[in-house]
Amino acid sequence: MFTNTHSPGTNRRTFLQWAGIGALTAAGAGSLSACGSQATLEASGAGSVTLPAFTPAKGLTPDLPGTDQGAPPGFFSYPKKPSASVPEPPLDGQKFSAITNIFGPPSRERSNNPAWQEVEKRLGARVDITAVSASDYSTKFNTVVASDDLPDLMLNNGASIPNIVGFLEAECQDLTTFISGDAVSDYPNLAAIPEIFWKQTVHAGKIYELPIPRSMTGGSGFYNHTLFSDAGVDDTSTIASVDDYFSLLKDLTNPSDDRWALGSTGYGLPPFYHIFNVPNYWSLKDGALTYYFETEEYLEAIGFAEKAMKAGLFYPGSAGWTKSQMVNAFISGRVAQIYDGLPAFQGPTGYAKSLPQAKSDRKALPFLPFGHDGGKPTPWLDNIVFATVMLKKGDDTRIRDALKLANFLAAPFGTQEYLLLNYGAEGEDYHLDDHGNPIPTDRAPLDTAVPWKYLSAPRQVVYDTTSQQTVKELHEAYSTLIPMGIENPCGTLFSPTEARKGSAIDQGVSDKAKDFIAGRGSLDELKSAVKTWRSQGGDTIRDEYEKVLAGE
Repeated sequence: MFTNTHSPGTNRRTFLQWAGIGALTAAGAGSLSACGSQATLEASGAGSVTLPAFTPAKGLTPDLPGTDQGAPPGFFSYPKKPSASVPEPPLDGQKFSAITNIFGPPSRERSNNPAWQEVEKRLGARVDITAVSASDYSTKFNTVVASDDLPDLMLNNGASIPNIVGFLEAECQDLTTFISGDAVSDYPNLAAIPEIFWKQTVHAGKIYELPIPRSMTGGSGFYNHTLFSDAGVDDTSTIASVDDYFSLLKDLTNPSDDRWALGSTGYGLPPFYHIFNVPNYWSLKDGALTYYFETEEYLEAIGFAEKAMKAGLFYPGSAGWTKSQMVNAFISGRVAQIYDGLPAFQGPTGYAKSLPQAKSDRKALPFLPFGHDGGKPTPWLDNIVFATVMLKKGDDTRIRDALKLANFLAAPFGTQEYLLLNYGAEGEDYHLDDHGNPIPTDRAPLDTAVPWKYLSAPRQVVYDTTSQQTVKELHEAYSTLIPMGIENPCGTLFSPTEARKGSAIDQGVSDKAKDFIAGRGSLDELKSAVKTWRSQGGDTIRDEYEKVLAGE
């Protein structure tokens, strides 16, 4: 059991035996979650710890302020004279290794990458990065864990380690004494990350990781404001009830004109969850937990989707679409409402720009949910961090050097370092327009693909060089949704049963829900699947979480 992993007898071989991965080889390592554990893993929670003291970055005033609740600040342009958050190289020839994921093609090699070279020059250190395609990350990470050579910095994407607490205690540095409370002031860029993001890095009462902050909520998708306005609705948050919403969706659907109200990969269910007040995975009342599958709100949300499907309000076949198919249908006007994450609104290919490019009289906006019964909706705070980063154990000097590296990479928006890390080397990767905004060159995408932002990162901001209006609209969406949002009360807890098979047993319910929506199954079959989920591990997961919440 992982009850005394700080004892002198704990070593790498012991950990691998306990975790059940001692027999893995570099050639045959699979996902840790698929390996049979030889240990009795223990549920655990955040416990009590003093989080790093939040000290906002100085010297830059946003055009649209952020909030203590986590809504990101908004900026209309990049400062013409950005300051240096780390004026001198913080390191002196040290070498670091890291493993993290990437999305898209790999970057140019260091030798042909002026941005990479400049980052290391400004750091005063060399950083060798194993950048792995996101789809292969778990497999590759397990191979590394099974070896005897952990890198200095390791991305934890939440899906690779079945017993995160055991791995952290056995292999990773407890950062509490280094950054808890005012100690974080030694690393001002890390101190500029609000406390809500640090909550995600605490395990067993200690700070073990660094956060990769996101903007708190993925939102409720997007809608074609022009089509909705033509149907009589300018602001979706003002819709009075689900009956009015259903009538609106019927008005938006016109198959003879190749237009449907709805059409998202997997039916785009999250907006319905928010409208019907479905819990963010778990709800907690008087010490008792209820999973969202088990609630009447969930059944009502699924029932509404089934009703819409039966009425022909979904684009035929859209549940099986790829994301690109969904995007194309929305941009072309064949679908009036889709579900995608809020970050997809901005940027040169974001919905705010791509929809009017396809049809100049069309406008996209974030969908702001309404309460199904006239009350308040409950959007989910489901995008607090992208992931977290673990540091390999080391002596105090090594850990402080690693934190200096992380502090540099967490340089906030408006600094020289942020400009370098995100836009590359001036002249070769970007030039500045008359307002001080970086305009990428043709070589920028591959130069800036070095995944620094997945090793440490600052609080996110809303910033779009193409449109101040887009910044205003996205900032308003975050500022509206986040105060109403609900957290998952188990979001920072660990359940060994959830880690081993939570996704697998969830899938059985999700499949039956989709069958019901599609007309291939019944509501009774969906309810039966929920009972199966409970017997196959759901009740055990609940019990493990409840014991942690009760302090047992």
